[in-house]
Amino acid sequence: MDNLHNKLQKKHNRAERSWSQVAPFIIQVRVPVPFSLKWVNSYLLLENKGTFTIVDPGLRTAEAEQLWESTMNELSLDWKQCSQIIVTHQHPDHYGLAGYVQQKSKAPVLITKASKDYTDKLWGAGRPHFEREMRELLIAHGTPDTMVDAIINNLREFQERVEPQPQVVYIEAGQVLMAGDRYWDLIHTEGHAFGGIMLHDKQNGLLICGDQVLSKITPHVGVVAGEHRPVLAQFMENLKKISTLNVSLVLPGHRDVFAEFAERIESILQHHERRLSAMLTYVEQEKKVDAYTCCEWLFGKHLRNQPHNLRFALTETIAHLQYLQQRNLIVETTDSRGMIHYCNNERR
Repeated sequence: MDNLHNKLQKKHNRAERSWSQVAPFIIQVRVPVPFSLKWVNSYLLLENKGTFTIVDPGLRTAEAEQLWESTMNELSLDWKQCSQIIVTHQHPDHYGLAGYVQQKSKAPVLITKASKDYTDKLWGAGRPHFEREMRELLIAHGTPDTMVDAIINNLREFQERVEPQPQVVYIEAGQVLMAGDRYWDLIHTEGHAFGGIMLHDKQNGLLICGDQVLSKITPHVGVVAGEHRPVLAQFMENLKKISTLNVSLVLPGHRDVFAEFAERIESILQHHERRLSAMLTYVEQEKKVDAYTCCEWLFGKHLRNQPHNLRFALTETIAHLQYLQQRNLIVETTDSRGMIHYCNNERR
């Protein structure tokens, strides 16, 4: 391990690379993704016996595979040294390469059952049913037919980016896991991805948080077709709960590592409060709106040409409107055609 540490120092001081050492014996690898986020952060947790753990290997694309092969070569690592693959949550940019890395390494893939159930729903036997539910959700909230088709087709494109599906071992929040020669508490998260976890090394104040808390950008919090969870309320309550953790360095799923954990949580909460206030004013002014119209008011009509981003924006808009409705600040109505509108609550 000392030789590898010296090698890391020497290589890290060279030209800009797709990986960097962000904590002792923890390597952040920026795995490319073909959408606006540009990359997802994967983490290699190096171990004294010459092995390593991978956290969130990324989305499967040819570019990502090439990146991983070059990173392995630069770090003088071999896939057979991989002891385990941990997936913080089920979204394809974190989960997609798990099966590929498992084929290369024969290592177990660790994920919560709730997260794995979600992958089966999107890319397994449940896919046709999920597509019907997604289509119904989009139509009910006023999405034009052409946009509905574009979003469904975009979802289908992810199928090949999560293959092969891995064989998994279930983990759950509340467990303590050994990885990278550290003990990590598995912390439950809500709102961004049902069943997600964070890894907390409380002794050293390190937190691998998936997408639950990000620097500079806010995590996506959107409704999921066929589910009826108050996702925004759950997200905000979870943030308040985890803000008390002992954290000196946050290792997020996107963008840069950062230190101001509780402060960043407060900033995210304030962001959502501002958005909720603006949306409440909008509904009160318009008297009656559908989510698609509200989404374009919030994010702009340019998303009509970006079905991936439109899906994120629309499901997040619905989550915020439902939050206002759940607090009796606005009223949700459904007409005879099944179309959902949000109206000013005149009794308030």
